[in-house]
This record gives sequence, structure tokens and C-alpha cells, in this order.
Amino acid sequence: MLRTTFLNQRQLTLVGIRGKFDLLSWRELVFAVAGGIALAGVGQLLGRTFHLAWPVPMSGSIAAALPRAFILLVILLRIDRFGALTVAGIAEVGTKMAAGFIGWWPMSLVVPVLAGVAGDLIWHYLRQLPSRRLSLILTGGSLCGARVLLALSFWTLLRLPVSGAGEHLTLTLGGIAVINVVLGMLAGLLVSKSITTVKSSK
Repeated sequence: MLRTTFLNQRQLTLVGIRGKFDLLSWRELVFAVAGGIALAGVGQLLGRTFHLAWPVPMSGSIAAALPRAFILLVILLRIDRFGALTVAGIAEVGTKMAAGFIGWWPMSLVVPVLAGVAGDLIWHYLRQLPSRRLSLILTGGSLCGARVLLALSFWTLLRLPVSGAGEHLTLTLGGIAVINVVLGMLAGLLVSKSITTVKSSK
């Protein structure tokens, strides 16, 4: 009897903690980690390859922006809890470290985690918009824009070398940021259309 009462109290405590902090379930954690692994693959295969062809800071983000935003939005729709993108960012960093995909450490190790935190904050506010499609479009653009701005901030603060941009460095970097935002918004539109298609088929 005492043991049953103790277990019940313990279960109620765990439920209370989960309800208060809105912890992710094991399935949600696995899904977020899988998304982070996919993000690492996208950054390596698409981003780094594009950067080799055009060695300008953040140029690789152009190739990775659309699939990266699509993956992040799918994670948000599947989990829809604060912390999902942060977990995905940590998983992305862990995958890069395990596979040896580490370049400039702020970009490879710090930016993904900070971008995940920023993404959770962005979704926390934009998910409340009355239009689901609009919230996805704005979130996609914001996710890509936030990541590029974080990377540019570290690049500026650490005064890392810049090559391949020519004389119009500011214009080039601004154009890269704008393209990222547009591609992120396009990803949001694609995800919202896929949701509409699934609902109509049902």
C-alpha cells in the first residue's frame, strides 16, 4: 500500500514537472535529433559544395536554405513545442563533430544552436497568427534570416578573413541574406501547401 502510494506520488510529480516545463517525449526527441542529423547532411552536401564554388562568407547558405527551412518547419509541425529546434541544433552540432565536419568553429558549433533557440522563440510568437499558411511562410523566412544574421555577426566580431566577394562586400552579403529569407518563405509556402493537400485528400 505504501509502495503504491509512493509510486503514485512520484508519477504525479513527474507529470507535474512535464506539464510545467513542457518537456519533449522520447518520440519527439528522436524526431528532433533525426532532423538535426538531416540538417548536418544538408549543410555538408549542399552548403559546403556551393561554398567551394563561390568562396564568399555564408554563400553556402543559399544552397542549403530551402531544404534546411523545410526540415525545420516539418519538425515544428510534428512536435510543435518549445525546444524542438534547439534540440535539432544540438543534434546538428553533435553530428558535425562526430563526422568531422567542422570548419570555422563559431559557424559549425555555435550558430546552429543559437539559431535553434532563435527558431523556437520565433515559432512561439508566429504560431499564434490566425493564418497557418502565413505563420509558416513568415517562420520559414525568419528561420533562414536569423541563421544568416547570427553567422554574419560572428564573422564580423571575430574579424574572420573574407575572400571572393570583390569590392561590393556589403551588397553581396546583403543579397545573400535576402535570398535566404526568400527561400525560407518559399519553404513555408511549400509546407503549407502540403498540409492543405493532405487535408483535402482526407
